[in-house]
Amino acid sequence: MKISKTVENGTVTFSPEGWLDTTSSPELGEMIEEVADATSLVLDFEHVDYMSSAGLRQVLATHRKAKALGADFSVVNVCPTVMNIFKMTNIDKKLDIRPKQ
Repeated sequence: MKISKTVENGTVTFSPEGWLDTTSSPELGEMIEEVADATSLVLDFEHVDYMSSAGLRQVLATHRKAKALGADFSVVNVCPTVMNIFKMTNIDKKLDIRPKQ
């Protein structure tokens, strides 16, 4: 999995590509743990077409990291397949999750 990271005005955005599963989630987690200062953490899922329970756990871990930093958190550009996972688990009602426009 390729994961890009951008930092702009205190917002740290992670953009994974492919599947967010048991193989790729730890890599994303390691990158997120390295963030020491941010006003906002964003997961841009524009290129994520599948997410397993391990990926879902990583989204929740990223949310906890944002709270620990006192930062905002959002997941953006979520495809319909992944959005269904967020809806089935009701996480879309607890976190800022935005579908692709």
